[in-house]
Amino acid sequence: MVKVVVAGEVGTSVKESQAWFRIKEAEIVGVADSLSSLGEILQGTEVDIVDIGSVSESADQWVTLAAQAGKHILCADGSALGREGIRLCDQYGVVLQYANTLRFAPEYEQAHEQIKNGTIGKAGVIRLRRGAPASAENAGKCLFQELGMREFDWLRWTFGEVERVMAREVKHMNESGQIVYYALVMLRMAGGAIAHVELSLADGTEHASFELTGDQGMITHDSRESIPIRWSGGERSLSVTFRGLDLMQRQREHFVRCVQKQEVARLHARDLLAALDIVAAARESVKRGQPVKLIHGGDEG
Repeated sequence: MVKVVVAGEVGTSVKESQAWFRIKEAEIVGVADSLSSLGEILQGTEVDIVDIGSVSESADQWVTLAAQAGKHILCADGSALGREGIRLCDQYGVVLQYANTLRFAPEYEQAHEQIKNGTIGKAGVIRLRRGAPASAENAGKCLFQELGMREFDWLRWTFGEVERVMAREVKHMNESGQIVYYALVMLRMAGGAIAHVELSLADGTEHASFELTGDQGMITHDSRESIPIRWSGGERSLSVTFRGLDLMQRQREHFVRCVQKQEVARLHARDLLAALDIVAAARESVKRGQPVKLIHGGDEG
């Protein structure tokens, strides 16, 4: 039985708590709504996992506190993580995952497996898009990190290292006075594939899609369709639907097995650092107006 503390600001940890209640191998031993209360629980209670929900300040403060106590960490907002917090987890041998990773989203997980099995052959042009509504809350955030980090991590997990990054962005104020934000990131993968990633904070609703093309077929997904993933190759085609999948529970069950050393973690600290490297390269490319070359050397997660 692993012991869990659910942490985050008041009223933000309800979903996380509900997910843990459904896991037989886990027991919630505390709920912390501030850094001070988290510190008190870690000092006086046996804890294995700290599940950090939404926080307004830097998530690194919460991550640092839990990592220094040697606790494994699940963080709701991967885009809020910083390099120091991630490196600290690596230093202390702490398993760190972030809850909005696409590695557990069924459409992306299934596409990853098909790619690795050679279903579409040698990958060529890859297109991904993620959009969300414009809001005052998002106006000051980095689009590449807020929306793009999960796409960059999934691309690297599926197609290997990124060698070069080229990015463009557009910001303007719409008729209602909100800042709308759009970016296009082009990634050259080490295996030769070219990925086009569109990111938008100007959509009416949240929306994600991909089109993965190879020399033997194509896999597509659009979150607005009733059949979420399609594969076609010549005269062959396949449609896949997913029912009854609780992503929060699935990832936490995997996390428990990792802590119990029954499984190898699907996501590692080095993967988060690699995704942040791509984010930084995209920012630099926008600033310079030129492609940015990445020096890579890590293993695939």
